[in-house]
Amino acid sequence: MRLTKTLYIVEEIESDEPIGYDSLGRPVYGTTTVKTPFMGEVEPYSSELTHTRYGLVANVTHRVFCLPNDKLKLNQHIEWQDKDYTLTGLLKYDRHFEVLINEGYSP
Repeated sequence: MRLTKTLYIVEEIESDEPIGYDSLGRPVYGTTTVKTPFMGEVEPYSSELTHTRYGLVANVTHRVFCLPNDKLKLNQHIEWQDKDYTLTGLLKYDRHFEVLINEGYSP
């Protein structure tokens, strides 16, 4: 499998260290955005093909082939080519994952 594209898993993580202090001197904690890269092969796909081939009902604009990755999960925020995607389907096989993504992400 030839993996030529770099995609990112985007996660919002609560910071352990304070990012500042309020007017009373209490620490203020926030979230940090962490982007974890993974390699994959991306191809255009559709919801109709997803239903026909896999029997799944999901909004899909692209399909990604990648190596198994435990960080991938449904409704995960994915970034590729400066666009945001939502992971709408995850098919796990022994040697690879088929990840179904839909353009647009809203938390």
